[in-house]
Amino acid sequence: MQRRSFILLSGAVATAPALDLLMDGAPALRAAQEGDRVSLQLTATVERAVQQARELDDSEGSASTLLWAGGIWQNLGKLITQCRYGAAEGMRLHTAYVEMSETYGWMLFDAGHHPQAQRVYQTGLRLAREAADAPGVHHATVNLLASAAYQESWLGQYHEASTLLEVAENRRPKALTPRLRAVLEMRRIALAGQMGDTEAVHRADGRARTHLASSRDSEEPWWSLWLGSSAVDAQTGRALLAAHHPDLAEPYLGGRTVEDTDGYPRDRMLFASELADARAQTGDITGAVDAARQAVALAEQVGSHRVHHHLRHVTTTLCQQHGTHPGVRNLLKDLPDAV
Repeated sequence: MQRRSFILLSGAVATAPALDLLMDGAPALRAAQEGDRVSLQLTATVERAVQQARELDDSEGSASTLLWAGGIWQNLGKLITQCRYGAAEGMRLHTAYVEMSETYGWMLFDAGHHPQAQRVYQTGLRLAREAADAPGVHHATVNLLASAAYQESWLGQYHEASTLLEVAENRRPKALTPRLRAVLEMRRIALAGQMGDTEAVHRADGRARTHLASSRDSEEPWWSLWLGSSAVDAQTGRALLAAHHPDLAEPYLGGRTVEDTDGYPRDRMLFASELADARAQTGDITGAVDAARQAVALAEQVGSHRVHHHLRHVTTTLCQQHGTHPGVRNLLKDLPDAV
């Protein structure tokens, strides 16, 4: 997939598969009449592989797992279109495919392959429109739309991001659990930050925390359990930093998100890098160096183009603007091998 040349999608082309979800009358996706049978054991194996792919991405980032995840995604698509299976297995396979589309699309985004990520997201949405009418499929589709919206926000395509979030919220509103609503608010925080709307950032932050407080983990999708107050803190801090308010961002980024040893290394490295950025912009150079060192200490554990790029940007800026600071000089000695 990565050997091919792709063009970044925007406008109606980027949102069309999502808007199609709002239309009724899509033909149901059916199993092949001939072909190998998908057993219950194979279905369970597929589901576990999808979970493992997400766990690997969460813990290590996309660099070392991208090719493997792409193989799972492609082979799962072949199972769905070329094999025989019953209605129950079909529902589980469709759910797994949409979940895997979200995970693989996120990996591609994290690795900087944005056009490819868009196309994986769109493929997942096309299957979702024809898939079994089941809560698991709806939940996975909302999560996929939310991740696709996050990428569009990151790329500066704000109208597209907003459209994807609106579809996610309005397609099956009664199927949204509190945690799913919190996920959508997290993506709205990101979008508001990119647009420089700090009031919208704080409104979405408040709604996300309200939804989380009312959630029951036993009734929520397994992949939503990562979301907690620390994650909301980090996203709000990131958004305020993007909105050019580092003074407001620093308290959110400087909390337990950086020191949380139970958190994923990639998240902790990104939080620390963003905290260094916020402190540097507010003039706290010593604090910025301390945070940057925390990020550097995690660098070898993290295979994420996105996070490493951010840390390089922060350290380069520190060098250019505060190169005579003793802490910055000492930090730079440690960078060539670590970042």
